[in-house]
Amino acid sequence: MFLRTCKRSSLGPRLFSSSAFRLESAEKVIFLDEKALAALSLDATTDLNVPLQDLPGTSSSGEAYTRGSMEADFGRKRIGCVDLPKSLIQGIADFVDQQPDKRLVRIDALRLYESLRSTARLPPANESSSAQRYQNKRRNKSKSLDQQPSPADQQQQQQQMEPHILSYGPRESAAYAAGVLPSTYAAITNVLHEIKKRVPTFSPTSMLDFGTGPGTAIWAAANVFDDLNKITGVDLSEDMLRTAEFLQDATHLKKDIEFKRYLAYDTRQPKPDLVVNAFTLGDISSLALQKSTVQQLWEQTGDTLVLIERGTPVGFSNIARARQHVLDYDKGQVHVLAPCPHDKPCPLLYSLQANPEKFWCHFSQRVQRPPFLMKTKHSKFNTEDSKYSYVVLRKGSRPSATSMQSMTTNDDTASSSSSAVEEQAYSWPRLIQPPMKKNKHVVMDVCAASGTIQRMVIPKSQGKIPYRDARKSAWGDAFPHGSKNKVVTRMNEGIVDGAENGDQ
Repeated sequence: MFLRTCKRSSLGPRLFSSSAFRLESAEKVIFLDEKALAALSLDATTDLNVPLQDLPGTSSSGEAYTRGSMEADFGRKRIGCVDLPKSLIQGIADFVDQQPDKRLVRIDALRLYESLRSTARLPPANESSSAQRYQNKRRNKSKSLDQQPSPADQQQQQQQMEPHILSYGPRESAAYAAGVLPSTYAAITNVLHEIKKRVPTFSPTSMLDFGTGPGTAIWAAANVFDDLNKITGVDLSEDMLRTAEFLQDATHLKKDIEFKRYLAYDTRQPKPDLVVNAFTLGDISSLALQKSTVQQLWEQTGDTLVLIERGTPVGFSNIARARQHVLDYDKGQVHVLAPCPHDKPCPLLYSLQANPEKFWCHFSQRVQRPPFLMKTKHSKFNTEDSKYSYVVLRKGSRPSATSMQSMTTNDDTASSSSSAVEEQAYSWPRLIQPPMKKNKHVVMDVCAASGTIQRMVIPKSQGKIPYRDARKSAWGDAFPHGSKNKVVTRMNEGIVDGAENGDQ
């Protein structure tokens, strides 16, 4: 009975033992007998007059004690499950209710999902790049001349859909808002939160959303950046723009928003601080047109350009090529903020060992499914994972990062200042796969600052802080520690030749 009473007190069950307990502080040790326990009030902290900093689990400032490093916390990419704003959920629900036949929303959404699946895989391989020529040579060498595809493989090839992209009319726009918008909103929110965390001084006041669709990136940016006011949304589809305007009115978003069909550049106007192109680059079929579009977006960028695509082999390839286009176009005046810790060619696309059909750079963000999405998908699960690939490019040369050697194996490293941590984070390796947490060691596949893909192992013997940070790490994090063991290079630095620049 006494134990139940103690658990309700503010001190918690850790401070008590059977019939009597003691509370240790820097000043004294207090022993209570049965009479004192009976007279003890529930407000035990005031009766015992124990300073807050002497309680277990707190620091001298009264804050919770963290066993991990500040650098690891800064490098974490996780933001938890994303919820759409209630006003946006209600606006989309009202928009769906206005449709003449709501049953068609699900039918059109299924057509939209089929179109997205059809463009997820890479087209048949050609020998336009050195990496592809190397891969084709290896495959041809490994296959025997008399080897034939199995009947199951032949049937699967016949069932593959032809890649196709839908034109967004009124029905497709409604299906996109009801069936796709939540997942894209979650991915964009994650990327913008990372920008805000990595560069706390970046507070954009103007934004250009190219390929705005129903305004997904606008609502995500408005929730992340408080100072954002002047916004321009561009989309070729008039029906998509009508959907975006409807949602703007329904949500009462108090921003200066202008929607238009074409991208016009006025040299008299200042460039927008933030330019976003999310989930539309893949709709441009020609690689040469993709390149020119990305260059135009970069020319209109005042500070930061964000490119996001679906987390598929095709989406990743589009992002990696666009990244390389900008780096080549404005050499020395651009650097990659995230996710890459380097400005070299992407090894997952341009190295000789690259095989983007099987291993590509993408990340995941969980989103809470609104009721309208559960109805559209006929699903009983209220969450889903949005897979995406992205790159964040900023104007100016890459900040110089201090050496990581002082942080690799020493547990007693002094805490760095915020500005120093921000600079160091530019060279931290990025986890491109979920870490494999084994017995007394953690295995990580990372993209390293050297421009290579490496596998490193963080053993328990490396120290408490590095090992704990490794155990708490997750897919997508920037990890602040090196390995005391020898790392294994899985993919070498990428090589870009003229045929790989997308001039097709």
